[in-house]
Amino acid sequence: MEKIKRSSNRAVKIANALRVMAIVGLVFAVLGAICGFAMNGYINQYYSDPQNLAAAQGSLEADMGIFSFINFESIKSAGNYGVFFAIQLLCFGVTLIVYIYLFSVLKKTMINVRDTGKAFAEEEAPKYRKSFIILTIILLLFSGLGTAIVAGIILCGLYNVTVAGFSSRE
Repeated sequence: MEKIKRSSNRAVKIANALRVMAIVGLVFAVLGAICGFAMNGYINQYYSDPQNLAAAQGSLEADMGIFSFINFESIKSAGNYGVFFAIQLLCFGVTLIVYIYLFSVLKKTMINVRDTGKAFAEEEAPKYRKSFIILTIILLLFSGLGTAIVAGIILCGLYNVTVAGFSSRE
């Protein structure tokens, strides 16, 4: 049991560190978006030079996943590069909110494991299962298939190990 507590404590620290990094990234993404909107004129002037525009071609052609419903082509063709980059940063911020939630759930679960020896009470299992499924779907939509598969496997494993722990006691 002591080994489980140490492992859980390590997982809590890692989840918390990743959550804090995601929060810092969210703050910088929002600040960058605000700057992008505020400095749109300067950014547009900078990208009016074809050499500078060619250097940013990778960012201008980025696949935005679920955010593709935003008409980025019209923004780029109008020459609003500051707005374009600001919207990209806001989309990244939405993705970071999902990661913050994921790391918060992981941290809470690991704290319960560390303190009680159980991931969650048996009656809470369906609530966690629904939350994990919704989180995996959100990750699929916002971050892509690879991230969703990895998170889904981790969350499924966490859920199954906990449920198996309940059934082994019976």
